[in-house]
Order: sequence, then C-alpha cells, then structure tokens
Amino acid sequence: MKQNDLLHRQFDQVSPAIRLEVAWSASIIDKIDRISQEKGITQRELARRIGCSETQISRWTRGFPNFTLNSLAKLSDALGENLIQIPV
Repeated sequence: MKQNDLLHRQFDQVSPAIRLEVAWSASIIDKIDRISQEKGITQRELARRIGCSETQISRWTRGFPNFTLNSLAKLSDALGENLIQIPV
C-alpha cells in the first residue's frame, strides 16, 4: 500500500472543521513564503523583525501551526502585508 493512499484514507476520517483549519494554515504558510520570497526577507530577518527565534519561524513555515491573532498581526506587520483580512 502506498503511504499516500493511507494518508488520504486517514484524512477522509478527519472532521470538516479540522480539514478547514489545515487548509487555512496551509494558505497562510504559502502566503508568508510567497511574500518573503518576493521581498527577499529571510527567516532570520523575519524573526528579527518580530522578536522571535529563527527556529520559531521555521516551525511555522514547515508544519501546520496554531497561529494566534497576535502572531499573525506581528507577521503581517513585519512582512508589510496583511496575511488575513476580516471585513469590519
């Protein structure tokens, strides 16, 4: 059996809310990566700008982090672009 098949079968058993959380996290991670690359911002520089370790940035961009609104606000400020938009 392929590992990919096993992964898909397990993912099919996950609740819709968890699937949505994973999709949102992946989208935010992709956006952080895209903006960083476009602006030439390294993980080290991003960490310096928000006052955290480079290891923390690496964790956020490698997995599916549980971002807080505070961390998203700091990342948005450091990158100069909103990572999420909430209509007011």
